[in-house]
Amino acid sequence: MKKFKTSFFLVVITSSFCYADSYVSHSCYQPSIPYQFTSEYEVTNFNSEVDTYKACIEDFIDEQNDAIRNHRDAAEDAIDDWNSFASSI
Repeated sequence: MKKFKTSFFLVVITSSFCYADSYVSHSCYQPSIPYQFTSEYEVTNFNSEVDTYKACIEDFIDEQNDAIRNHRDAAEDAIDDWNSFASSI
């Protein structure tokens, strides 16, 4: 019976985390690629915009990976709490 309770709890807690947050998208500005550059200034400006876009995407990815780690840690803590409780019954 304890095995069933533990398994059931794991399914419930894991499935609830799947719906904990809604879909999140980045808000980074993607620069437009010109058909042709007409000056060195345009090339420099475009390269700067590309670097800014890349940094924004990398920051977004880092934030999302941190959120994943936090959710995983919270799930593991909840599982540990349940297992501790279930083993004391």
